[in-house]
Amino acid sequence: MAARTPRATVIETLPLDLPGEVERAVRAAGSLPLARLTRVKLGPAPRGQLEQRLVAAGLERTRSAVRVPLAEQLLALVQGGRRVPVKEAMRRVKGGTKKQVDAALAALIDGGRARVVVRTEVEVLVGEAERALGPHEVAALVAAHGALGKLLKRVKAKGLARSILRDDLGVLLDPILRSTRDPLPDRPVTQIVADALRRLAVLDLVKVPELVRALEGEVSLADVHRALLEAHQAGTIELRPEAPSELLREGDARLCPPGPRGTVLWCAALVKP
Repeated sequence: MAARTPRATVIETLPLDLPGEVERAVRAAGSLPLARLTRVKLGPAPRGQLEQRLVAAGLERTRSAVRVPLAEQLLALVQGGRRVPVKEAMRRVKGGTKKQVDAALAALIDGGRARVVVRTEVEVLVGEAERALGPHEVAALVAAHGALGKLLKRVKAKGLARSILRDDLGVLLDPILRSTRDPLPDRPVTQIVADALRRLAVLDLVKVPELVRALEGEVSLADVHRALLEAHQAGTIELRPEAPSELLREGDARLCPPGPRGTVLWCAALVKP
């Protein structure tokens, strides 16, 4: 008669070090089946205590496994600025169905904690710190692309040779050029203009056209003029009429606020307190 295999001893008291050991194993694997959580056999009471401890530590208990939350696994892939192709990221997440992983990824994107960016022909998962466009910026880019396409179609139509005014092209390309820059901090326009004045000042003087060009794509021309006139009225700067014509570059006049008797306010002088 063959010898019987001895039954495993059932442990009725949860060992103190077992929850930490199992948690480390789950986090290393991403997910472990319930049947493989422990090498020892636990009774119903300690088994329930173990699972409660694991859930309290931030793990998830599914019908068949204990896993690191799917969103947490996805975020771990892009820690430290790492970039992972989306298809590879989906394969590396453990313990969830494709539908569940898709939902976790969508929630991260909606919450701004991760993004999927298109790089040539590959979709790549990146973290929230990456310099990626937001939804509104993408929408503005799509609109600019459509408007530019329509304009070029008319320019290249049969008939007379046609061109485009540089100013009109600048207006169309502004959303594209703006999208290449980091978004501005949430500061009032007056503060942005004041900071730029201090940054550009040479002997406490700033040429208004240089100021406007430095803020192009960040602050509109009308807002720059409004901020300058408010600062002039408040006495923090002095707006001075145009310099001799030989100092004005072509197109500079339209960048300056209008002054008295048909002049333009060409220069801003910082007023020391």
